Amino acid sequence: MDGGAAQAPPFLFAQEALLRLLGYALLVLGVLVCSATFGGWIWLNAHGCGTGCNDFRLRWEDTEALAVFIPPFIAGAVLTLAGAGTILSHRRK
Repeated sequence: MDGGAAQAPPFLFAQEALLRLLGYALLVLGVLVCSATFGGWIWLNAHGCGTGCNDFRLRWEDTEALAVFIPPFIAGAVLTLAGAGTILSHRRK
């Protein structure tokens, strides 16, 4: 006997494992999207001044470029938060 402790059915453990795996996938995908977006923003600013620039700065006042780069960055942040939330809500106690 196990002392009266109720055991969860095996399919619940499999479901929790799949949801944790989904959480990790969302977390990694979100971090990759944010990293690629920020890398693209730096690449645009570095190569936007020409091939001979040694010193460049991020042009936050460039609203046309920000209109392209902010939505995927926000989407990546949402994916990261969704992944972290899924991992935390389906961890073993």
